[in-house]
Amino acid sequence: MKRIGWLASLVLAATLAACSSLTTNADYNPATDFSKYKTWAWHESEAIKDPIWRDRIKNGVAAELGKKGLTQSETNPELWVFAHTRLDEQTQINTYNTGWGYGWGWGYGAGTTTSTVQQIPVGTLIVDLVDASQKQLVWRGTATKTLDPSSSPEQKQASLQKALDEMFEKFPPPKK
Repeated sequence: MKRIGWLASLVLAATLAACSSLTTNADYNPATDFSKYKTWAWHESEAIKDPIWRDRIKNGVAAELGKKGLTQSETNPELWVFAHTRLDEQTQINTYNTGWGYGWGWGYGAGTTTSTVQQIPVGTLIVDLVDASQKQLVWRGTATKTLDPSSSPEQKQASLQKALDEMFEKFPPPKK
């Protein structure tokens, strides 16, 4: 019986870990003709405080926009690009039962139940594309993922690249 309880806990933990994967989304103004945009520039802000992450994000977004045929131009760009990050925490409660029982609902028997509470860091990257002449948001991409503070720089770069790949997968959107 103890082995079944332990196995069930392991399966539950694996299921919860699978739920914490990367999620991306993109939204846009369907009236926008994205084929008219050829150039872009960063609209500087201090939204990303960490200079290492700021460089990673700027280089990654620049590469994605380059793959889509857009050219970075500081003079009279057609799109402004804004990048923002958010760090949140989610509470995770893990409960383990090490005992056994009998009767309806396993109500009788010996054993202990232990619960632990963890704060799990969750990061969100938001990339906004703004029509520079109209000063209106035309596209927003988001990526959210559970963060692992013990990741190596290479793992962090790979996670960011995967997020950007998925975020820009269907960019530019088709004209409606």
